[in-house]
Parts: sequence; structure tokens; C-alpha cells
Amino acid sequence: MIAGDNFLFTLHQFIISTLCLFFVYFAWRDQAAKTFDRLENVSLKIIVPLLIGLFLGLTMLFINEWGSAGIIISFAFALLITMSVFDPKYAVSFFIFLLISRPWEIFKDQVMAGMPRDIFVLCFLSFIGHKLVRKRFYFQWNMASACVLFFAVWTFFSIIPSEQIIGGLLNYEENFIKGIIVYFLIVNVVDKKEFILPIQSALVLGISEKAIMSFYNSVVLGKVAEGDRLVSTGIFENSNDIAAIMILVIPFTLSFLKGISSTILRYLFSVIVFSFYFYLIWQSKSRGAILGIGALAVGWFWLKSANKKLATFIVIVGFCLSIATMSLIKRDSEDVEGSTSNRKIYWLAALKMGIKHPLLGVGYDGFPLKLFEYTDGHVGTEGQFKTAHSTWLLALAETGVVGFIFYIGIWFYSFKSAWSMKIEHPEFILAILSYGTAITFLSHTYLLYPYILLGLTVASGQFYMKKKNEAPINGLEAALISKGLQ
Repeated sequence: MIAGDNFLFTLHQFIISTLCLFFVYFAWRDQAAKTFDRLENVSLKIIVPLLIGLFLGLTMLFINEWGSAGIIISFAFALLITMSVFDPKYAVSFFIFLLISRPWEIFKDQVMAGMPRDIFVLCFLSFIGHKLVRKRFYFQWNMASACVLFFAVWTFFSIIPSEQIIGGLLNYEENFIKGIIVYFLIVNVVDKKEFILPIQSALVLGISEKAIMSFYNSVVLGKVAEGDRLVSTGIFENSNDIAAIMILVIPFTLSFLKGISSTILRYLFSVIVFSFYFYLIWQSKSRGAILGIGALAVGWFWLKSANKKLATFIVIVGFCLSIATMSLIKRDSEDVEGSTSNRKIYWLAALKMGIKHPLLGVGYDGFPLKLFEYTDGHVGTEGQFKTAHSTWLLALAETGVVGFIFYIGIWFYSFKSAWSMKIEHPEFILAILSYGTAITFLSHTYLLYPYILLGLTVASGQFYMKKKNEAPINGLEAALISKGLQ
């Protein structure tokens, strides 16, 4: 094992060990609360020795491969794989954590490089195996899932008329399809409310690791992107992207602090967490991310306020203040002006593409290739092959009006699910509002992170929407039904 940076390697060991503790705690809590689905006709006397044997065998295998420097990593991976076999919700959570954490970017090793493929296979086998053993031959299905499937299929068909079929197919398989698979895995492993917690913890810890890495690179090492902007590692080097996913995770991170009984400690940790993320997002100098922070703040205030009329007025004022705050960001005036001008060019081009090709758009990955054509050669100051810089408009441009409707349908149903949980779990609606605001200025249409958020929201919301739909009918509605008038 060759570690690229000792601090990053140590940080990953700490984060993945914390994930192990979370998983063990959730497993213990399931047993104590009797929320774990026991396997019928299978004795624990058989299961427990098999799992212990698997854990010990994997630990020795990884230590042999990674050496004494990788003892903690070996132990953690062995435990997480064993728990993935034990229950598919841990397999899905571990898979999501790996896709976000990306440890193969920190240290180089053949075994680690193959982990994404191997853990996905394990995740799939665990999911299907438990379905077969428990004789649960069904899949969770709703309008959001239908829209996700239709959007994925429509995006696939949009590749056919494009000018780069082979490249489009490769990118579709390598990038986009991962998010779709993760969405359906999340929705189908969450059979009870409590089952969402391991997935949330994987999301929070994975992004927290990237946030700390960003702080280390920018503050400790002094590494910054052009314009003295925040920079992280690997695929998260882009300042706007790392800021956007940090906005996504803030509400979920704060929700974990609700379990702290002491009010003073709870508010203290909440302030520390929010201040840490706000500092990093401010250092990213991403105007869309700052608007996302504003949306998070005003959304939280609106939910907590008893007087909704007054709250709505303050929300409008707060949104205006968020826009004004962007002027405080220390970026070169020419850079800001150029960025704004470029986005206008990209957005107008995306609208033209969607209107001119309403059925299939210009095809998946087709926006950069068609940008020169739909701007009459005026591509702005950033060059020719750029993306739309808007999640929504990119969907319209590359998949047409039909694909755009499917994509908006996913978010609409997810927003409806989040709204049904706004009292018990406001983190979902706040994450959708803040992250949705940020990606209005970024192209996250085909990335992994929106589908994790959408999957978490739909999976959790199913219990609250069912409860609402199954609520007893009282009052005038009951009287009308009894008289056959409704």
C-alpha cells in the first residue's frame, strides 16, 4: 500500500472506523428494539460463527495485502464487508460511502482500486440474496421511481442520434448509471424507518471527510484553486462542486445532533458544524453555494416560525439579503462579470437546444459539442467545450422536453415526500431547498449526489405519506361519505 499523504490516510482511517462504530451501534439498536428482521428457520448458532469466521478471514487477508500500516483499514473493511453480508442496508451504505470517500485516490493499491466493482457486486448479491431468502419477491415502486427509470431510459435513447455514440455510452455506464442504481438500492432496502440511518451516516461521514480534506489542503497546505478558491482532492477539486455537496450534507449532519440531551451542548455543536461548513463554502467563493446557504437559513426559519405570514415576508427579505451577500465575495470583478456573462450564454444555448429538439434533445453528453453551433460561435471566455452550468437546463438541452418532464417529476415527488416529513424530519426539505438552489448554477444532472438525496427522501417519505393517506376520516368528510354524497 502506497499512501499519498499521511494526514489524508490517517483521516480516512478515523472516518471509516467511525462508520464501523455507527454500523455496530445501529445493529445493536435493531436487536434491542426488535426492529431487525430475523431469518426464519435459520438459527443464530449457524449465522454467528459464519459471520465471525468471515470477519477473521477477511481481516487476515487484508493485513497480508496491506501490511502493518493498514491494520486499521483491514479491520474496518473486514467488518464492513461482514455486515454487508449480514444485512443489505449496510451493503448499500458501505457502497455509497466508498463512492463518496474514494479511498483509492488517497493510496494506491490493486485491491483498493478494485473495491468499487467488488463492493457493488457484494451489494447486489446481498440485496438479491436477502430478497430470495426472506421470500420478498417485490420492489418498492412509486411515481418518483417511475420517473427515475423513464429518465434513465430516455437519456439512454438520446445517445443514439448524438454525434458520439461510443463516448456517450461509455460515460453513461461509467457515470450516470451509478446514481440510478444507488437510487433504486436505497429505496428498496429501506423497509422500516430505522433502516435509513446507516445510509445517512455513510453520506454524512463521506462528505465530512472531503470537507476536512478541503480544509487541510486550503488552510494547512495553502493549496488553492485559481482566484484563491477552496480546493479538495480527486474529482472534488472543483470549488463549486465541493461547496454544493457540503450544502447537501449540512441538514443531515445537524439532524444527528438532535439526540444530544443537553440543549447547551446541542446548540454549541450545531454552531460549530454550521460555522465550519459556512467557512469552507465562503472560501469556495461559489455564488450558487452562497444562495444555497441563504435558502437553507430562510427555509429553516420558515419551518420553525409559528406566524407563517410574517415568516414568508422575512424569507423574501432573507433571500434578497443572500443575493446582496454575494457582492461581499472577494473575487476579481472581471472574473465575476465573465462568469455571469458565460452562464447567460450557456443557459440561452440550453433553452434553444431543448426547444429545437423537444423529443430527445441534443443527446447525452451532447451539450459541449453543440455549444458552438447554438451560440453562433460566441461561446464566452471559458472556451468552447463547456457544460450548461445548470442541472435543470442541462436535462432540457440533452434529453429534450420529454426527458426534462421526467427529471422534474423526480424532484417534484421527492419534494412532496420531504414536505410530508417537515415536522419530524426537516432535514430532507432543507437539503432539497439548499442543494436544489446550488445546483441551479451547476451541472449535477448525471452525478451521484442528487440521486442519493432523492433516494433518501423518497425512501423515508414513504412511511409518512402512507401514514397521511391511511389517516382516519373524520368530520365533514366522514359525514358526506356516510350519506353517499362523496
